Amino acid sequence: MLRTLRAGLTAAAAVASATLMLTACVGPSSSSSASPSGSTAEVHTLTPGVLKVGSQQSYIPGEFFEEGKDNVQGFSVDFIDEIGKRLNLKVEWQQVDYSAIITGLQSNQFDMGSGGMSPNPDRLAQVDMVGYFQSGATYILRKEDEGKYKTSQDFCGKKIGMLEGSTTLQAAIAKENEKCGGNPIQIEPYTNTNLGVQGLLSKRIEAYTPDVAQSQYIVKQDPKNLVTIGDYVLVDYLINYTFTKENTALRNAVYNTLQEMMTDGSYDKILTKWGIDRGGLKKPALNGDLNATP
Repeated sequence: MLRTLRAGLTAAAAVASATLMLTACVGPSSSSSASPSGSTAEVHTLTPGVLKVGSQQSYIPGEFFEEGKDNVQGFSVDFIDEIGKRLNLKVEWQQVDYSAIITGLQSNQFDMGSGGMSPNPDRLAQVDMVGYFQSGATYILRKEDEGKYKTSQDFCGKKIGMLEGSTTLQAAIAKENEKCGGNPIQIEPYTNTNLGVQGLLSKRIEAYTPDVAQSQYIVKQDPKNLVTIGDYVLVDYLINYTFTKENTALRNAVYNTLQEMMTDGSYDKILTKWGIDRGGLKKPALNGDLNATP
């Protein structure tokens, strides 16, 4: 079950939230400034009044397109929409491959990156991160293979799929391969989750490695053909929003607003809406550290 929430927002935070202001600047380093609720820090965005978010848009159920619908949706989308509302910023989504989120952020294509990214030393050397959900990688299998695989070691000598650029998972598989006795697990990368699931169903791979929340949602959509490996988790990690090292003001504003949402109950309300009953946090993480604060 979701954790018990602490008391709601203070009156002072509510007043601050109601007095958000924007100022305009020009050029790729242009900014908008808003006082986030509970903070007086200036918030910089590339376009005044707009929060541009780069995402793979196939991170189910965090950020994805559902067949027959035009808008990106998911629990992370709802988080960001609420953050934008509280910061008086209009949210605009920009599709980008998972492996290009960091480079797109650094080249000023968008203000923040999203889409299910975990922290590791290489990424943290390039960007700052705010963790908003505790997750981990697991496996989904074809229904016909239910019970055949129980841990990563059962995939030695076989091919699995994962999202392109998943360096945290690649490192975890590399450790597993040390125990495979010269018969390593092979990795086939996919640019999005939908293609990975297709690769699994077409038997190009023996398993696909989404995170835990993804696996639950994907299997629920196609229970006749797909199943999870069970409770086994390849590696635990935090899911994060990413920011340039220079834009600490936006990073801090998102961190503070997430903290308010976790305190006032809106964070858990969104997770419940999406049927997620584990992985919720009591406070955001900063650069992979749940004990750190801006």
